[in-house]
Amino acid sequence: MIHEIPLSENQKAFLANGIFRAVTQDMPELIYENELPTAVGGGLFRWNFINRNLSNGLNGEFQVSFQKRGAWKFLLLYDSITNFSVSVMTEQNLKKLQRHPTLHPHYLEALVSNNQNRVPIEGQLCLEEMMVERDFSILSELRNQLLSGFSGIIGEHLLILFDYNYTGVTSARAVLLTPTLEITVSDDWTKYLKSKHIPKGSPLMSIVSDDEPIVKLKDKYINKENDLTALHENDSETSGTAKK
Repeated sequence: MIHEIPLSENQKAFLANGIFRAVTQDMPELIYENELPTAVGGGLFRWNFINRNLSNGLNGEFQVSFQKRGAWKFLLLYDSITNFSVSVMTEQNLKKLQRHPTLHPHYLEALVSNNQNRVPIEGQLCLEEMMVERDFSILSELRNQLLSGFSGIIGEHLLILFDYNYTGVTSARAVLLTPTLEITVSDDWTKYLKSKHIPKGSPLMSIVSDDEPIVKLKDKYINKENDLTALHENDSETSGTAKK
């Protein structure tokens, strides 16, 4: 059983520092060099730097693929030694998905749908009555689509999480999730981060945590989700609104 992520120290440092540089160095430098008084949209724009810093795949050690979900384009990596596919998300966004499952599956649910069912080390954050049943065939089809840019046998999906404040990235870790988004393995990578001071009053202090839009499935997937559609109609009758 895996207790820590079997990537090399060099790979862990590459991933952690690519995220660190994007949020803590590259973004502030852009703001300062252009004398911008604000950082409007910074929560989303910083992903351009994260994607750039990680997209050389550590000189080919990782295969690289970009996938589009609605208006959101995100980076996927693949390590042919461990057979892990890899993506990046903030701690806040994962907690949001765990606590408030969307009506239609998020792409992360598809990516982790083949992960092993280990014993969670962090309990279920979503109330039992809020949990939504997913159609595995739809998740499997979406997973195959998202991972189609890679060559090799793809095993489990590894999620890189980071947290931040106005000074930049404050922590990073790699986690393995169950298909229901519970954490079963957590490997702390904070030691790979460097420190850089951002002065108080920086425009970066206004960056909020809306890192990624929660996108819907395409119509061809939604049409298959009869059970979920029925659930949505029932929820609408009782609550009057449905959060997208």
